[in-house]
Amino acid sequence: MEQTKIQAFGDELYQAMMKREAVSPLTSRGEDITIDDAYHISLRMLERRLADGASIIGKKIGVTSKAVQNMLNVGFGEQWNRKPT
Repeated sequence: MEQTKIQAFGDELYQAMMKREAVSPLTSRGEDITIDDAYHISLRMLERRLADGASIIGKKIGVTSKAVQNMLNVGFGEQWNRKPT
């Protein structure tokens, strides 16, 4: 994928995040997006966030959004703490 397209997708995702708007899936737009392309798009969005004054304070693991869990057909069931003894 051309660098200009990667930047455009990253910028679009950044703007959607800032405006709290949904976007159509990038893969539904007729572009062949590879895993490497997706990582570069994500990095472009990260660059925009950092340039806007955000800072990285940790890492997210797992899929916490119910909508995304449903889309990917994953679930985590219940999580329990052991009863204190």
